[in-house]
Amino acid sequence: MRDFKIVPRRTIIGIAAVAPILVIGSLPVRGEPASAAAAHIQSYYQKLMPAITESFDLATMTRLAVGPPWKNFSAAQQAAAREAFTHFLVADYASQIKDYSGERFVVDPQTTAAARGGGEIVKTKLLQSNGRTVIINYLVRGGRVIDVYLHGTISDLATRRDEFASIIAAGGAEGLIKRLQERTRSLLAR
Repeated sequence: MRDFKIVPRRTIIGIAAVAPILVIGSLPVRGEPASAAAAHIQSYYQKLMPAITESFDLATMTRLAVGPPWKNFSAAQQAAAREAFTHFLVADYASQIKDYSGERFVVDPQTTAAARGGGEIVKTKLLQSNGRTVIINYLVRGGRVIDVYLHGTISDLATRRDEFASIIAAGGAEGLIKRLQERTRSLLAR
């Protein structure tokens, strides 16, 4: 079974996915976290959940991240996988934005038609404080993000699908759901 790894690419995608929507209000944190760091991440998690669920088409993203095995999941497993993936994605992004240090986004006001499947590509540049520019594109359908592309072409969902394949092969839908839940707990405990 392959473990999920947070690599610098994920950090940039996390920042890119979350930074533009951090202007939402804070929701109360439920329960007492184990540490100040956990409280910090839990706070981000609570803020990001509504922003991500409104801005991202998580049902489509889950289906695409799972790939072909999705059709073999029962309706209950699909619902559980969507919920687990949503919580994981929010926790993953929340755990990464703590490293956000004033990067700036430039959004191209002109979009281009997606080559496959419809939708539009929204091109952005992440201007980092060290002078580096990172190209991050968003695939948007029906007004909601369904994928994020680092360097303009590296699909976050294709990377996740690759990560999920061995988990599904070893444990099926239940294995994936369990692993996403474990990973979410781990991210929130940091």
